Amino acid sequence: MRRFHPSVLVSALLALTLLAFGGAMGGSAQAAASGGYWLVGSDGTVYEFAGAPLLGSAARASTAPPIVGMAATPGGQGYWLADADGKVTALGNAPAKGSASGIHNVVGIAATPTGAGYWLATATGAIFPFGDATGYGSMAGVTLSRPMVGLAATPSGHGYWMVAGDGGIFSFGDAGFYGSTGAIRLNQPIVTMASTLSGAGYWMVAADGGIFTFGDAPFLGSAGSLNLTHPITAMQRTPAGDGYWMTDTRGRVFGFGAAAVAGDASGCSLPAPVVGMAAAGPGTLSPAPAPRPNCGLPVPPVPPAGSAFDIGLIGDTGYSSTQDAYLLKVRAQMATVPLAFVTHDGDTKIGTVPCTDSRDQYVYGVFNGFAAPFVYTPGDNEWRDCSDPLGRLASLRSRFFSTDRSLGQTTIPLTRQSPTYVENARWTKGNVVFATLNVPGPSGKSPSAGETSARHTANVAWLNAAFDQAQAANSAAVMIIFQDDPFDGSSDTSLMSTLKSRTTAFGKPVVLVHGDTHTFRIDHPWSTVPNFTRVETYGTGGTNKWIRATVDPSKPNVFSFTTMTS
Repeated sequence: MRRFHPSVLVSALLALTLLAFGGAMGGSAQAAASGGYWLVGSDGTVYEFAGAPLLGSAARASTAPPIVGMAATPGGQGYWLADADGKVTALGNAPAKGSASGIHNVVGIAATPTGAGYWLATATGAIFPFGDATGYGSMAGVTLSRPMVGLAATPSGHGYWMVAGDGGIFSFGDAGFYGSTGAIRLNQPIVTMASTLSGAGYWMVAADGGIFTFGDAPFLGSAGSLNLTHPITAMQRTPAGDGYWMTDTRGRVFGFGAAAVAGDASGCSLPAPVVGMAAAGPGTLSPAPAPRPNCGLPVPPVPPAGSAFDIGLIGDTGYSSTQDAYLLKVRAQMATVPLAFVTHDGDTKIGTVPCTDSRDQYVYGVFNGFAAPFVYTPGDNEWRDCSDPLGRLASLRSRFFSTDRSLGQTTIPLTRQSPTYVENARWTKGNVVFATLNVPGPSGKSPSAGETSARHTANVAWLNAAFDQAQAANSAAVMIIFQDDPFDGSSDTSLMSTLKSRTTAFGKPVVLVHGDTHTFRIDHPWSTVPNFTRVETYGTGGTNKWIRATVDPSKPNVFSFTTMTS
């Protein structure tokens, strides 16, 4: 179970305070005791801290498979980097023992205690041993409730654990089972794990920084009580086993127990999110230098409050394998653009393809891989047109909308219409209100009349709440996002009547972003409401395109739009 102690917030805040001044938690003596560490970005760039030697990187283009994890040699003079397609890059004195190139969805790497081998684990639970690593079993071919996200080896090297996103633990060889969170509803998914020095316990960490302890793993603090601006992605035990670090996508490092924070990358302009970390060990240390303030990279100026920002708008995705590939290209292109967030308003599959958990899980992984925060709005093909529409909608809610944050490698907080209509979300940026509604096309209908009526009522209430918030805050504009094309015979006249009347009363720019009818357009369909703009995103024939919306609250029209092609 997750345990919170009064000291948790104090220790975490102390770490943050010291980081702000470039210091190490506990001073240089403690830094020497706990050792140095490396961070690695998804682009393969490695950053070293507290005297950990810089042994090289595996820098790659944004179109190449991303790095997903790293593991260090026992002496701390080398490390391996693993990418999502199973390629392993050995640096320093880490021996190259092979790769699983072409094996997709690799999620983690763990080294043997001799440093002469390693295991790779995939999201489906497959294990690939190399060097002196032995395979003791896997979950390959078994249907999982959630994909695997992490891997840890026992101290003997004769076993290992895999952990799934729901905290389910799978143990093999001499790895003991000491408990899991598989039956607990988590605030945020588990992202990785680490074993204790004895091998008789383990920690798991969630994306919100919450720590779960099992067996002889002590609770030494967590970041679960902090309002993190970026999700945690990696965790590492100290070489002595008396503390642990964790890092978020921005490279901010949190230390607990004897794990000294001796620098991080939170003040840097990183080319890619941080996805892994490894401990170098005390033997590698010289006196800890001051952390590199910019990681050797330029730091852009912080834009003034209220300045313009860009967002990405996409519609239908994945009507074929070709279009799945287009979406990945769009995602890669968006990663090169400074976007505040990305919104989606289309279908994630063609209607003739069966509705399955495996397809939803694939889409979930793709959406979560966007560099910017990603806000998903359901389309009709993935639930309304399925043989069990309400069952599919419940599955979507459980998978995509189980937390109060967006998807993406970086996330933003969202206000959800709980407890039932959690897919309806609302948030603000630059004093502009954004809201999503579950209005599937065509015409917002569903097979259940009772469900349709109740959802329509909820949607009208959520729409009113967005305008209420905008008026109370004197917001510069409002943007509403849903799938249905309401100008193509929508049956939900109450929703459109409310939108029209609230837009008229608001008197400032209001944009409706929708999909469904596969015709890209930006127009003003209500001639009597000049402050209203409709944007229909690209449909199945334009999945290689997206819309870059610039939001500038200082300009009269606030919104401007540019077509982008990947």
